[in-house]
Amino acid sequence: MKKIGLGLVLAAVLLLHLPAPSVAFELFGVKLFGGEEASESEIVDPVSYTVEVLMERDDPAVLDKLRANSLLVGKQDQPPSGTIGLISRARDDEANLLALLFEEAFYGATIRTLIAGRRPDQIDVTETLSAPQDKVPVTVHVNTGPVFRFGAIRLVGGNSTSVREAAAKSGLISGERASSRVIIQSETEIVRAAQRAGHPFAEVAKREVVADHATRELDVALHVKLGPTANLGTVRVEGADRLSPQFLARQANVPQGERYHPETIARIRKNLSSLEALASVSVTLDETADESGSYPVLIKVSERKRRTIGAGAYYSSVDGLALQTFWQHRNLFGEAESIRLDASVGRLFEADDLDEFDALFSALYSVPGFLDPSNRLNLKGTILQEDPDPYRRRGVVFEAEIVRKINDYLTLTGGAKFDWARIDDAFGRNSYTTVSLPVTALYDTRDNALDPTRGVYAKLLGEPLLETSSTSFFFVADAELRHYLALDENARFVIAARGLVGTIAQPTLSDIPAHRRFYAGGGGSVRGYDYLNIGPRVAGFGATGGLSRVEGSLEARAKLTETIGVVPFVDGGLVTAETLFGGTDDFQIGVGLGLRYYTAVGPIRLDIAVPLDPRSGDPDFAIYAGIGQSF
Repeated sequence: MKKIGLGLVLAAVLLLHLPAPSVAFELFGVKLFGGEEASESEIVDPVSYTVEVLMERDDPAVLDKLRANSLLVGKQDQPPSGTIGLISRARDDEANLLALLFEEAFYGATIRTLIAGRRPDQIDVTETLSAPQDKVPVTVHVNTGPVFRFGAIRLVGGNSTSVREAAAKSGLISGERASSRVIIQSETEIVRAAQRAGHPFAEVAKREVVADHATRELDVALHVKLGPTANLGTVRVEGADRLSPQFLARQANVPQGERYHPETIARIRKNLSSLEALASVSVTLDETADESGSYPVLIKVSERKRRTIGAGAYYSSVDGLALQTFWQHRNLFGEAESIRLDASVGRLFEADDLDEFDALFSALYSVPGFLDPSNRLNLKGTILQEDPDPYRRRGVVFEAEIVRKINDYLTLTGGAKFDWARIDDAFGRNSYTTVSLPVTALYDTRDNALDPTRGVYAKLLGEPLLETSSTSFFFVADAELRHYLALDENARFVIAARGLVGTIAQPTLSDIPAHRRFYAGGGGSVRGYDYLNIGPRVAGFGATGGLSRVEGSLEARAKLTETIGVVPFVDGGLVTAETLFGGTDDFQIGVGLGLRYYTAVGPIRLDIAVPLDPRSGDPDFAIYAGIGQSF
């Protein structure tokens, strides 16, 4: 084995354990059961029992649901307090199971619970049912009765096409199986349809449900109160302390005079939620119209703490210890202007002198709503020293960019960059000063950034550059595409694919600063190969980077349980010394297997990869660890 690079992320996670709330079941707005049982520490005279659920109808699927939702079955290992506790649990369970049977369209169902052979109402609550070492037998007899279907359906006061279509789409149709769940869902969809039609205060004011046992039909009448249509009016902001209410109203970008629509309200909320200075945002309409007939938009906010400081550490068996820290102010002048200072130092205990340390200091000043609510201005300065294997760099970078969010998926970024660097690489020691105008388009429909299962991520960069000392002009084009395909409804099996293509036009390899060339290899690239080691090489020195690159990755992500998953993968990459992929370099391939542990934050990743065609400097295998999927 040549060498193994293993990075370990050091993190602290605090878990807050809260007691589970008591459960209450409501059907058609009526509370059927609920209330707190005595906690385990308060149980007096616990009564242990055994329970059996029996059903006359031969329907294993329904019987399994009854057993899975039975309070008596589910809490069998939590003995109730005394006889009265067992009787109370049995009564709650009957109401719970009856509601479940209504969901299955059994409106003639009966449930008969026997405790030691007697009905609960035949037992004196002061009676001792058994000795402590015995278990009381409990039997739940269920007679589902016949399946009911919807009979007459009436939508009183909501006889519009959109409301009728919403009810039908939910399954509220004469002749269909009459699940109570369908009725509840149809009410929700009816209100949503009415709101999409411009009625913000729509509601189902009354529900009438009649079961006809002779015809086995359920007649349903929903009284819909649409309320007025509404246009969006003036904006009122509440809860702003250090933030300017006028700025928040402007940043909300409310289309005043436009007809109300839930998506418009959601967009207003999202416009403000993107501000780091805000902790929460709610957007509603005043129920009283103003003099113009429009309805004022009420925005309530709460602010986050203005200042944050943080620190972290990273250890690699190859590069040693690295320390990081940052300080951030989220609201400098009242309009959510932020400044963030970052500092890091790496290769501690590995470097022999100051020139070999990795170090970085950066300052980012960000202004949301610059010239337009959809814009953000970023000004950033960075001083750094880095020493990856292909080169050693000392540099200063100044960047100015405007980020414009076109919609929820598309973001455009344009700006200017000044980059001075002193580079030591295979071509000797050289200084470079470049001025560039990068433009980036980002399209992102992923459902989750750390663990995507569906959607597309596409990024396209075009950047003209001028190297001022040699007056060399060149152009960088780079593109990345990721696609995620879930093979089942619950996304337990996902195919993930990624491709990258880039090239630099005009110059020879030595004309380009080493840190602006293309590289491949290592974590986040072609796993199994040494970091940045794929591509053109100089004898006695190693990789030099190139003017063109192609990379691709394919993963099959499979969840074995809710928390454990495996990911077989294959990566490939090519870096060439010429523009438009000219040259004779080989396509390098790495294969491996990953393990995933899924948490609420995101999957914890552990990958083992093997290079199929290792070259000088490449390990026999490599191990990678991190949080989130590899791409």
